[in-house]
Amino acid sequence: MTDVALSTMWGIQRFNTLDEFFKQARALGFNRFELNHAIDSKMMAGMNGYKIASVHEPCPADVSVNELKNRNWLVSATDQVKRRKGVEAIQRSIDLAVKLGASTVIVHPGKVDIDTALDTKLRDLYHAGKVETPQYQKLKLEHMEARVAQARFNLSAVRQSIIELAEYADERGIKLGLENRYHYFEIPSPDELDTLLNLGFKNVGFWYDVGHAETLERMGYYAHEEWLRRFSTRIIGTHLHDVIGIDDHQSPGSGQIDWAMVAHYLPADALRTCEFQNFNSAEQVAAGLRWLKEKECI
Repeated sequence: MTDVALSTMWGIQRFNTLDEFFKQARALGFNRFELNHAIDSKMMAGMNGYKIASVHEPCPADVSVNELKNRNWLVSATDQVKRRKGVEAIQRSIDLAVKLGASTVIVHPGKVDIDTALDTKLRDLYHAGKVETPQYQKLKLEHMEARVAQARFNLSAVRQSIIELAEYADERGIKLGLENRYHYFEIPSPDELDTLLNLGFKNVGFWYDVGHAETLERMGYYAHEEWLRRFSTRIIGTHLHDVIGIDDHQSPGSGQIDWAMVAHYLPADALRTCEFQNFNSAEQVAAGLRWLKEKECI
Protein backbone atom coordinates (compact mmCIF):
# COMPACT_ATOMS: atom_id res chain seq x y z
CA MET A 1 0.00 0.00 0.00
CA THR A 2 1.10 3.58 -0.57
CA ASP A 3 -0.01 6.95 0.75
CA VAL A 4 -0.87 8.28 -2.70
CA ALA A 5 -4.58 8.49 -3.51
CA LEU A 6 -6.33 7.44 -6.71
CA SER A 7 -9.02 9.69 -8.14
CA THR A 8 -12.36 8.15 -9.00
CA MET A 9 -11.80 9.71 -12.44
CA TRP A 10 -10.27 6.38 -13.41
CA GLY A 11 -13.45 4.51 -12.50
CA ILE A 12 -15.99 6.65 -14.34
CA GLN A 13 -17.66 4.51 -17.06
CA ARG A 14 -15.07 1.82 -16.35
CA PHE A 15 -16.88 0.15 -13.45
CA ASN A 16 -20.59 -0.24 -12.79
CA THR A 17 -20.29 0.83 -9.15
CA LEU A 18 -17.89 2.75 -6.95
CA ASP A 19 -17.43 -0.36 -4.86
CA GLU A 20 -15.98 -2.17 -7.90
CA PHE A 21 -13.63 0.76 -8.48
CA PHE A 22 -12.44 0.76 -4.87
CA LYS A 23 -11.77 -2.99 -4.89
CA GLN A 24 -9.75 -2.82 -8.12
CA ALA A 25 -7.85 0.24 -6.89
CA ARG A 26 -6.96 -1.51 -3.65
CA ALA A 27 -5.68 -4.49 -5.61
CA LEU A 28 -3.41 -2.07 -7.47
CA GLY A 29 -1.97 -0.72 -4.22
CA PHE A 30 -4.15 2.26 -3.31
CA ASN A 31 -5.82 2.70 0.06
CA ARG A 32 -6.68 6.39 -0.19
CA PHE A 33 -8.99 8.04 -2.69
CA GLU A 34 -10.17 11.33 -4.12
CA LEU A 35 -13.80 11.75 -5.12
CA ASN A 36 -13.78 13.55 -8.45
CA HIS A 37 -16.33 15.99 -9.80
CA ALA A 38 -18.35 13.37 -11.70
CA ILE A 39 -19.52 11.57 -8.55
CA ASP A 40 -23.12 12.31 -7.52
CA SER A 41 -25.04 11.39 -4.38
CA LYS A 42 -26.64 8.33 -5.95
CA MET A 43 -23.25 6.87 -6.84
CA MET A 44 -22.09 7.26 -3.23
CA ALA A 45 -25.01 5.35 -1.75
CA GLY A 46 -23.73 2.70 0.62
CA MET A 47 -20.14 3.82 0.31
CA ASN A 48 -18.23 3.19 3.51
CA GLY A 49 -14.98 1.82 4.81
CA TYR A 50 -12.75 3.67 2.35
CA LYS A 51 -10.38 6.50 3.21
CA ILE A 52 -11.31 9.63 1.29
CA ALA A 53 -8.36 12.01 1.39
CA SER A 54 -9.86 14.80 -0.72
CA VAL A 55 -13.01 15.87 -2.52
CA HIS A 56 -13.00 17.61 -5.89
CA GLU A 57 -15.79 20.15 -6.19
CA PRO A 58 -18.60 20.08 -7.24
CA CYS A 59 -18.83 16.54 -5.81
CA PRO A 60 -21.55 15.56 -5.01
CA ALA A 61 -22.28 16.49 -8.61
CA ASP A 62 -26.07 16.47 -8.30
CA VAL A 63 -25.75 19.66 -10.32
CA SER A 64 -23.22 18.52 -12.91
CA VAL A 65 -20.03 20.28 -13.94
CA ASN A 66 -21.47 20.85 -17.41
CA GLU A 67 -24.66 22.40 -16.05
CA LEU A 68 -22.68 24.71 -13.79
CA LYS A 69 -20.54 25.79 -16.75
CA ASN A 70 -23.45 26.17 -19.16
CA ARG A 71 -25.37 28.33 -16.69
CA ASN A 72 -22.18 30.16 -15.66
CA TRP A 73 -22.89 29.20 -12.06
CA LEU A 74 -19.24 29.70 -11.27
CA VAL A 75 -17.28 31.47 -8.56
CA SER A 76 -15.93 33.77 -11.28
CA ALA A 77 -19.32 34.99 -12.49
CA THR A 78 -19.74 38.76 -12.41
CA ASP A 79 -23.49 38.27 -11.94
CA GLN A 80 -23.94 37.94 -8.17
CA VAL A 81 -26.80 35.43 -8.34
CA LYS A 82 -24.78 33.13 -10.59
CA ARG A 83 -21.65 33.61 -8.50
CA ARG A 84 -23.52 32.56 -5.37
CA LYS A 85 -24.70 29.40 -7.14
CA GLY A 86 -21.05 28.57 -7.76
CA VAL A 87 -20.16 29.24 -4.14
CA GLU A 88 -23.03 27.07 -2.92
CA ALA A 89 -21.88 24.15 -5.11
CA ILE A 90 -18.45 24.26 -3.48
CA GLN A 91 -19.98 24.61 -0.02
CA ARG A 92 -21.76 21.31 -0.65
CA SER A 93 -18.37 19.76 -1.40
CA ILE A 94 -16.99 21.18 1.84
CA ASP A 95 -19.92 19.67 3.73
CA LEU A 96 -19.26 16.30 2.07
CA ALA A 97 -15.57 16.47 2.99
CA VAL A 98 -16.54 16.99 6.63
CA LYS A 99 -18.93 14.05 6.49
CA LEU A 100 -16.33 11.72 4.96
CA GLY A 101 -13.37 12.85 7.05
CA ALA A 102 -11.47 14.30 4.09
CA SER A 103 -9.08 17.15 4.80
CA THR A 104 -9.19 19.09 1.56
CA VAL A 105 -11.50 20.29 -1.20
CA ILE A 106 -9.97 20.97 -4.62
CA VAL A 107 -11.37 24.15 -6.18
CA HIS A 108 -11.53 25.25 -9.80
CA PRO A 109 -11.52 29.06 -9.50
CA GLY A 110 -13.66 29.68 -12.58
CA LYS A 111 -12.78 31.41 -15.81
CA VAL A 112 -12.34 34.67 -17.65
CA ASP A 113 -15.45 35.43 -19.70
CA ILE A 114 -14.02 35.46 -23.22
CA ASP A 115 -14.71 33.52 -26.42
CA THR A 116 -13.46 29.97 -25.82
CA ALA A 117 -13.48 29.20 -29.55
CA LEU A 118 -9.99 30.69 -29.77
CA ASP A 119 -8.72 28.05 -27.36
CA THR A 120 -10.27 25.30 -29.45
CA LYS A 121 -8.69 26.67 -32.64
CA LEU A 122 -5.28 26.90 -30.99
CA ARG A 123 -5.48 23.32 -29.76
CA ASP A 124 -6.48 22.14 -33.23
CA LEU A 125 -3.46 23.94 -34.67
CA TYR A 126 -1.22 22.38 -32.03
CA HIS A 127 -2.44 18.90 -32.90
CA ALA A 128 -1.82 19.70 -36.58
CA GLY A 129 1.82 20.51 -35.80
CA LYS A 130 1.40 24.24 -36.48
CA VAL A 131 2.39 25.68 -33.10
CA GLU A 132 5.36 27.55 -34.64
CA THR A 133 3.37 29.06 -37.49
CA PRO A 134 2.39 32.76 -37.81
CA GLN A 135 -1.26 31.64 -37.77
CA TYR A 136 -0.85 30.05 -34.34
CA GLN A 137 1.12 32.98 -32.95
CA LYS A 138 -1.44 35.51 -34.22
CA LEU A 139 -4.35 33.61 -32.66
CA LYS A 140 -2.45 33.15 -29.41
CA LEU A 141 -1.78 36.89 -29.16
CA GLU A 142 -5.47 37.58 -29.84
CA HIS A 143 -6.39 35.11 -27.10
CA MET A 144 -3.98 36.70 -24.62
CA GLU A 145 -5.16 40.24 -25.35
CA ALA A 146 -8.81 39.23 -24.88
CA ARG A 147 -7.98 37.62 -21.53
CA VAL A 148 -6.05 40.64 -20.28
CA ALA A 149 -8.93 42.98 -21.15
CA GLN A 150 -11.52 40.98 -19.18
CA ALA A 151 -9.62 39.19 -16.42
CA ARG A 152 -9.83 41.82 -13.68
CA PHE A 153 -13.62 41.68 -13.61
CA ASN A 154 -13.76 37.91 -13.15
CA LEU A 155 -10.83 37.90 -10.73
CA SER A 156 -12.71 40.36 -8.53
CA ALA A 157 -15.61 37.89 -8.37
CA VAL A 158 -13.23 35.02 -7.58
CA ARG A 159 -11.62 37.01 -4.76
CA GLN A 160 -15.01 37.54 -3.12
CA SER A 161 -15.93 33.89 -3.61
CA ILE A 162 -12.69 32.60 -2.10
CA ILE A 163 -13.12 34.87 0.91
CA GLU A 164 -16.60 33.43 1.50
CA LEU A 165 -15.48 29.85 0.91
CA ALA A 166 -12.32 30.12 3.00
CA GLU A 167 -14.34 31.34 5.97
CA TYR A 168 -16.94 28.61 5.47
CA ALA A 169 -14.26 25.92 5.16
CA ASP A 170 -12.20 27.20 8.09
CA GLU A 171 -15.20 26.97 10.40
CA ARG A 172 -15.40 23.28 9.45
CA GLY A 173 -11.69 22.47 9.57
CA ILE A 174 -11.31 22.02 5.81
CA LYS A 175 -8.50 23.21 3.54
CA LEU A 176 -9.10 24.58 0.06
CA GLY A 177 -6.68 23.77 -2.77
CA LEU A 178 -6.83 26.23 -5.67
CA GLU A 179 -5.96 24.28 -8.81
CA ASN A 180 -4.05 25.53 -11.85
CA ARG A 181 -6.12 24.79 -14.89
CA TYR A 182 -5.95 23.17 -18.32
CA HIS A 183 -7.24 26.07 -20.43
CA TYR A 184 -5.61 29.48 -20.76
CA PHE A 185 -8.95 31.27 -20.36
CA GLU A 186 -9.44 29.66 -16.97
CA ILE A 187 -8.39 31.17 -13.65
CA PRO A 188 -5.75 31.34 -12.21
CA SER A 189 -2.72 32.57 -14.08
CA PRO A 190 0.40 32.52 -11.89
CA ASP A 191 -0.10 36.18 -10.96
CA GLU A 192 -3.78 35.58 -10.20
CA LEU A 193 -2.85 32.63 -8.00
CA ASP A 194 -0.44 34.88 -6.12
CA THR A 195 -3.30 37.31 -5.48
CA LEU A 196 -5.64 34.59 -4.24
CA LEU A 197 -3.05 32.92 -2.01
CA ASN A 198 -2.34 36.26 -0.37
CA LEU A 199 -5.88 36.96 0.78
CA GLY A 200 -4.74 35.99 4.28
CA PHE A 201 -6.32 32.56 4.80
CA LYS A 202 -4.12 29.84 6.26
CA ASN A 203 -6.51 27.13 5.06
CA VAL A 204 -6.14 28.13 1.39
CA GLY A 205 -3.25 26.68 -0.60
CA PHE A 206 -2.14 25.70 -4.08
CA TRP A 207 -3.31 22.42 -5.62
CA TYR A 208 -0.65 21.77 -8.25
CA ASP A 209 -1.85 19.90 -11.33
CA VAL A 210 1.23 18.55 -13.09
CA GLY A 211 -0.39 17.88 -16.46
CA HIS A 212 -2.15 21.23 -16.65
CA ALA A 213 1.08 23.13 -15.98
CA GLU A 214 2.85 21.14 -18.68
CA THR A 215 0.08 21.65 -21.23
CA LEU A 216 0.03 25.43 -20.89
CA GLU A 217 3.80 25.57 -21.29
CA ARG A 218 3.62 23.54 -24.49
CA MET A 219 1.00 25.91 -25.85
CA GLY A 220 3.32 28.84 -25.18
CA TYR A 221 1.72 30.51 -22.15
CA TYR A 222 3.42 29.91 -18.77
CA ALA A 223 6.59 27.97 -18.01
CA HIS A 224 5.77 24.81 -16.08
CA GLU A 225 8.51 25.49 -13.56
CA GLU A 226 7.18 28.99 -12.82
CA TRP A 227 4.30 27.48 -10.83
CA LEU A 228 6.76 25.42 -8.80
CA ARG A 229 9.39 28.09 -8.34
CA ARG A 230 6.87 30.65 -7.12
CA PHE A 231 4.43 28.51 -5.16
CA SER A 232 6.12 25.30 -3.99
CA THR A 233 5.89 26.38 -0.35
CA ARG A 234 2.13 26.83 -0.76
CA ILE A 235 1.44 23.44 -2.38
CA ILE A 236 -0.99 21.43 -0.25
CA GLY A 237 -1.73 18.77 -2.85
CA THR A 238 -1.06 17.63 -6.38
CA HIS A 239 -2.72 15.82 -9.27
CA LEU A 240 -0.16 13.47 -10.79
CA HIS A 241 -0.58 12.51 -14.45
CA ASP A 242 1.46 12.60 -17.63
CA VAL A 243 0.99 14.43 -20.92
CA ILE A 244 1.45 13.27 -24.49
CA GLY A 245 1.54 16.38 -26.66
CA ILE A 246 -1.21 18.36 -24.93
CA ASP A 247 -3.34 15.33 -24.04
CA ASP A 248 -3.25 14.91 -20.28
CA HIS A 249 -4.35 12.43 -17.60
CA GLN A 250 -2.01 9.77 -18.98
CA SER A 251 -0.24 7.25 -16.75
CA PRO A 252 3.09 8.67 -15.46
CA GLY A 253 6.03 7.52 -17.52
CA SER A 254 4.01 7.28 -20.73
CA GLY A 255 4.50 10.94 -21.67
CA GLN A 256 7.12 13.65 -21.55
CA ILE A 257 6.80 15.23 -18.07
CA ASP A 258 10.09 16.09 -16.34
CA TRP A 259 9.33 14.10 -13.19
CA ALA A 260 12.71 14.87 -11.63
CA MET A 261 11.74 18.56 -11.65
CA VAL A 262 8.37 17.74 -10.12
CA ALA A 263 9.96 15.65 -7.35
CA HIS A 264 12.46 18.41 -6.60
CA TYR A 265 9.75 20.91 -5.71
CA LEU A 266 6.98 18.76 -4.18
CA PRO A 267 6.68 19.26 -0.40
CA ALA A 268 6.85 16.03 1.57
CA ASP A 269 3.56 16.74 3.34
CA ALA A 270 1.53 17.59 0.22
CA LEU A 271 -1.36 15.27 -0.62
CA ARG A 272 -0.75 13.25 -3.75
CA THR A 273 -3.50 12.04 -6.07
CA CYS A 274 -3.06 9.97 -9.22
CA GLU A 275 -5.60 11.53 -11.58
CA PHE A 276 -5.77 9.11 -14.50
CA GLN A 277 -8.44 9.01 -17.19
CA ASN A 278 -10.37 5.79 -17.66
CA PHE A 279 -8.60 4.97 -20.94
CA ASN A 280 -5.56 3.89 -18.89
CA SER A 281 -5.55 0.12 -18.35
CA ALA A 282 -5.03 -1.44 -14.93
CA GLU A 283 -1.54 -2.38 -16.10
CA GLN A 284 -0.83 1.24 -17.04
CA VAL A 285 -2.06 2.43 -13.64
CA ALA A 286 0.25 -0.03 -11.91
CA ALA A 287 3.16 1.00 -14.13
CA GLY A 288 2.47 4.67 -13.42
CA LEU A 289 2.53 4.01 -9.69
CA ARG A 290 5.89 2.25 -10.00
CA TRP A 291 7.23 5.13 -12.10
CA LEU A 292 6.23 7.72 -9.50
CA LYS A 293 7.97 5.70 -6.79
CA GLU A 294 11.12 5.38 -8.89
CA LYS A 295 11.14 9.13 -9.52
CA GLU A 296 10.58 9.78 -5.79
CA CYS A 297 7.36 11.70 -6.39
CA ILE A 298 5.52 9.50 -3.89
